[in-house]
Amino acid sequence: MEVLILIALLFAGGLLSYFINVTFKFAYKLAWGYVFMAMLMGVSSWFDYRAGFNNALISWALQLTNSCFELVGHLLLGYLLMNIFLALTSSDTDVCHTRKIVGLTLWGMSIITGFAFLTESYWKDENMGRMCCFFSTSGYAPWFLYFIMAAEALGGLGILLHFKLKTGPVATAGLMLIMIGALYTHNQNHDPLSASYDAIAAFITLGILQVVYYFEQLVNPKAMDFTAVGNILQSKDAN
Repeated sequence: MEVLILIALLFAGGLLSYFINVTFKFAYKLAWGYVFMAMLMGVSSWFDYRAGFNNALISWALQLTNSCFELVGHLLLGYLLMNIFLALTSSDTDVCHTRKIVGLTLWGMSIITGFAFLTESYWKDENMGRMCCFFSTSGYAPWFLYFIMAAEALGGLGILLHFKLKTGPVATAGLMLIMIGALYTHNQNHDPLSASYDAIAAFITLGILQVVYYFEQLVNPKAMDFTAVGNILQSKDAN
């Protein structure tokens, strides 16, 4: 269900962007709103794990708040992705404007995804007994759990540090492989499909993040002429 909601909201946001033309100023504000919401989601998710240990009411409130942020965030992301795509395929777009929207979208996605995997690694550490049992039942050695925890934490850091070290694409690819492994494990264990929802949603999000990294390269002033980029994308659509 979560996966269907994610896809539906991304699609709805894309349709809104396609049919409703807005000024750059408005799209720029939406992009900043997405970044601000990403920060709130990161803080809310982290405090959810801490508050839940002592206060169920606060934990419930944080989970509800984070769920609302996620729904709006998916809609905004779909809108921004379509906005970027339309700009890239336009022959009269403003290079600087598109670069700003791409940068803010990437910033927001990096915050959400990076913190999500850092939090997931932290959650595994707090529930070590449960995770050891799951990995043992799945046929994995104990050291593999520590490897996955370290890989998720490093992947999250790699995404967050992309703007400084340009490690995002590699970190994202590694995390996508981990999600494929998670799906394989649940399938081998004959777990219900619902057990794989988080991994599927994470895989989709990571795939979208790779697309935004590609957009970042396209609008990089050192990469190539922006008009040529639009012509290439238009020729691909025509074919």
